[in-house]
Amino acid sequence: MGVTVLNQTKRRIRHSDIRRFVKAVLRELGVEEASLSVVFVDQETIREYNRNFRGVDAYTDVMAFPGDGNYLGDVIIAPDVVEANAKDFGRDFDEELRFVVVHGILHLMGYTDYTPEEKRRMFEMQDEIIKRLEGRDEASS
Repeated sequence: MGVTVLNQTKRRIRHSDIRRFVKAVLRELGVEEASLSVVFVDQETIREYNRNFRGVDAYTDVMAFPGDGNYLGDVIIAPDVVEANAKDFGRDFDEELRFVVVHGILHLMGYTDYTPEEKRRMFEMQDEIIKRLEGRDEASS
């Protein structure tokens, strides 16, 4: 299982913690043979991606670009947006980061959140994965 972490921001990101958490999430999802990348970008970059690929001219915290075969794809994260959302939701940064990492991985696995029902199901799954991993102390990121 290969996890590449790229940080294109000035924010300090603990690459080894992100890799360990991603691998734990993949194991939780029953994925043994796969690889993916997690790329941290600034909020203007993710806004540009959002505009170019989704037609939405707005900041977002996470985007996912599916790959092919054993390469699941790329999870793109804007830490500044994650931090702002964490404050809005009353969470700390690491807790919100875990949430968006799981969210991005689920998108790579084919899950969507376009309808209220899909969103509810996806958020419940995210919460359950994080809860199970925290119970095993594998969620530190």
